[in-house]
Order: sequence, then structure tokens, then C-alpha cells
Amino acid sequence: MTSSYKRSLYSSIVRIVANVVMIGAVFLGMYMASRSPMSSMSTFCLWFFGISIPVWMGAFALIRKIRQIYADEGATYIELPRQGASLVYWRVLEQPQHHLGIVR
Repeated sequence: MTSSYKRSLYSSIVRIVANVVMIGAVFLGMYMASRSPMSSMSTFCLWFFGISIPVWMGAFALIRKIRQIYADEGATYIELPRQGASLVYWRVLEQPQHHLGIVR
């Protein structure tokens, strides 16, 4: 398997798992809100956002790690000033066919 295939496969799996956990967070939030009808909205928000924010932060961090591990050929992560770690694609230019100023 190529790096781009692995990267897209693993990233898709992470996104699917995060979305399934989000559906579970909705149901858990609704269940917990039904147990306390006086403060149902705040209970739902507490449970839903308490689950969803850490899940998506973890998913984004995991996807970034997957991109670092399975980078494209000719691409690497380097630290850039004021930008942090960035994916950079390297390209080698071809040698010119004739050299100007050099006579043989």
C-alpha cells in the first residue's frame, strides 16, 4: 500500500469513529437530560460538549500525526518560523540543457 492510500484510509477511519462517538454523545446527552427535567438544556450541553470537544481535539491531533507518519513521497514536516510544523513538498528542478557562458 502506498503512503497516500494509508493516509486516506486511516484518516477516514478516525473521522468515522469520531462521528460515531458524536452520535453516542447526542444519545447520552439526551438520556442524561431526561433524568433531570428542570435543567435539561444545561445537562445536555454539559454532556454533549464535554464529550464532543475532547473527541474532536483528539481526532484532529491523530489525523495530524497520521499525515506526519504517512507523508507523500517528496514531502516532509519541517519547523517554519512563526508557522510551526508545516508539510513541505520538495521538488528537484532539472538541469538546464545548455549552460550560458560556458563554451566547450
